[in-house]
Amino acid sequence: MPDSDDLFELLQEAEDRDQLVTARLLYEAILDREPEQAALLVLYAANLIELGDLSAAGPVLLQAQELNDEEAQPGLLTQLGNLARARGEFAEAQKHYRSAHKLSPDDAENLLNAAAMASGQEEIAKAEYLLREAAKIEGDLQIEALYNLAGNLVTQQRYEEACSFYERILETDPKHELAKEWLSDLRLHQDLISDFS
Repeated sequence: MPDSDDLFELLQEAEDRDQLVTARLLYEAILDREPEQAALLVLYAANLIELGDLSAAGPVLLQAQELNDEEAQPGLLTQLGNLARARGEFAEAQKHYRSAHKLSPDDAENLLNAAAMASGQEEIAKAEYLLREAAKIEGDLQIEALYNLAGNLVTQQRYEEACSFYERILETDPKHELAKEWLSDLRLHQDLISDFS
């Protein structure tokens, strides 16, 4: 049997290739040798959630929680959110995502997830607030936050505000096709409203 370093290397390769079934086997092999690794348990639970094995993911997250590892806490809360989301428990998921964001305030992903949960519960104003907070965080997810915020404003029929966010997206990413399409649609809408007045 390969040693732990070899197993970690194989696991990394499986994760890089999105080979979920192989990754599960490797997580289990590593954790069989080293069961007290909270961060690895959290990653294993993420794998199980992605595979749809929710009944197995819950106990794994509980095991990680019992280890009380502060460094693993943000990831643990995110995965608890993902598990609740997969079970259709949107209020619970939103709570976990917001708690995870408090521990990692520079990461917009948990705010985006919380906003999605709020939208799923038709809490449009709460979703807007969360998206505005996410859009303030510079990084890889800022454009996604702006795009989702603009969509939220379209849902509320606040078209001029939505246009300003689509324009902001295009300033950063001029090739963002969906923002171009929405902006074109909203401008045509404004023109038609003027014609009908």
